[in-house]
Amino acid sequence: MARINELGYLDDYEYARRRALLMAEKGYGNYAIRVFLEGLGLPDVFVTYAVKVLPAELDERKRMKKMIEKRNDLPKVKLIRFLAGRGFPLDLIMDETLGVDA
Repeated sequence: MARINELGYLDDYEYARRRALLMAEKGYGNYAIRVFLEGLGLPDVFVTYAVKVLPAELDERKRMKKMIEKRNDLPKVKLIRFLAGRGFPLDLIMDETLGVDA
């Protein structure tokens, strides 16, 4: 195990970062990413780091806008429920869905 660690094959920070990046690219909010990583048993410091270092182009608001564009066929209530299920904060959801037709 020491040799595997030495070679960098076991790097929890890198695993958390990559997993957070993958989930962000798939349109999940920061809350969902945090819950998933915590569910894997990763320490909070790894989880916080992983969410903090997400690239600017994957900003949570931008991710959510992209999901709204993809799901623009949903009624507003279902869209709000979908976004909340994806782990986006309710205040951000309400800000972004105000202009969406019911």
